[in-house]
Amino acid sequence: MTCRLSRHLIVGVAALVFWVGARPVSAAERPARDLAAGKAAYEQSCARCHGVDGRGDGVDAKRFYPRPRDLTMGVYKFRSTASGTPPTDEDVFQTITRGLPGSNMPDWQHLSEETRWQLVEYLKSLSPVFDQTAPEPVPIADEPGPARADLAKGKALYTQLGCALCHGAQGRANGPSAATLVDDWGKPIRPSNLTQGWNYRGWSASRDVMLRVLTGIDGAGMPSYTGAVSPEDAWQLAYYVASLHEPPHEHRIARAAHVTGALPQTVDDPAWAAAESTLVRLRNAVSSDGEWVDPPTVSAVSFQVLANEDIMVLRVSWDDPSEDNADALTLLLKPEATRGDVVTLHAWPYHGAPRLDVSYWSAGRAEAFELLASTFEDAVERRGASVVLASAAVYDDGRWRLVLQRPLQPAFPAGAAVITPELFAPFAFAVWDGGKPGARAVSPWVDVALGPVQPHSE
Repeated sequence: MTCRLSRHLIVGVAALVFWVGARPVSAAERPARDLAAGKAAYEQSCARCHGVDGRGDGVDAKRFYPRPRDLTMGVYKFRSTASGTPPTDEDVFQTITRGLPGSNMPDWQHLSEETRWQLVEYLKSLSPVFDQTAPEPVPIADEPGPARADLAKGKALYTQLGCALCHGAQGRANGPSAATLVDDWGKPIRPSNLTQGWNYRGWSASRDVMLRVLTGIDGAGMPSYTGAVSPEDAWQLAYYVASLHEPPHEHRIARAAHVTGALPQTVDDPAWAAAESTLVRLRNAVSSDGEWVDPPTVSAVSFQVLANEDIMVLRVSWDDPSEDNADALTLLLKPEATRGDVVTLHAWPYHGAPRLDVSYWSAGRAEAFELLASTFEDAVERRGASVVLASAAVYDDGRWRLVLQRPLQPAFPAGAAVITPELFAPFAFAVWDGGKPGARAVSPWVDVALGPVQPHSE
């Protein structure tokens, strides 16, 4: 049966056209090999992460997850070639050009094509695997096209091949094997959350996903399914994965919906349909010495706001692969005296940092509460005067949904943030994955408009 495509799949196909539709560079157009130029570009743009000799030990390497690639091994994750073989030159060029979303590898499109090709040549010189026979792409089938996507077949393949063991039944990276995975170097890793196409390190266009199915992700625990699935069926699995994508509703200004009367108290109240959803990406904290201990598990929150004349209520959702009593979320607001201060939560509390208004919820506590905190630990340990907040939370298949209610102008605790509907209110979030003690992720500040939006006058 051929199923109607979701708009998420159409977006993926559009991305495919953008990247794959670009005119390929012919051998005649490539510059002559110049290792000195490639080395100079590498030292300028790559060595700080990948190391002077390409061993993945640059000065910034320990701060990143995943760790930068050891280029001397010649093991590349994202290729068009068979598992266990080096990538083609075009594969390496595309990785340099496009970067790797979901990692700290940026795109280098601002470098000239000639410089990027010289980087390809220099990277190849770092590993003897490229001295072997030139690698060939795996055979792939012609794309059937969106009109022939069979999502039912793709879903059956997802089950048949055991994708849910790592990625979860709904693609939320919460399968029973997800917490046990290690890479080829023994370091813990996590499977991709397939609902977050914007965060795929190997890119999320259907062709890219199809290639991951057929070639695997060397070094990262993702096997090649060549032989287990036909090239034609690999497309159907890729289309199904694309159908799991949830569009990232990111807004420069998040807007609350204004209601009259009572506000919803549950996560499933129909009133939430009227509220705009805003996704906020999170940045995960590292250890005190700046090194990753465990891979991050929470990468974003989505929130909605409803408000009446006196009270606001938020519905916040985030993916967490396991349900634990120490799972927690904090809404952070700036007290009136600090409204103009620039506070970076990843560095907070820094010397001289102001206190913040913290509304804290934890799965293991009977009640949510609000207090003014000088550190995150003040909130976790409930230090200082606090007031109870109405809240309700549900965990279902790798996803928390939380409703949290707060007065716009609270009388207590003293100094709490006062929200004036006519002004933008800065919101931020911190999330703890209780399954990984100390694993905290924080958001940037997001301006929220709680009052009715006034039309521009001519």
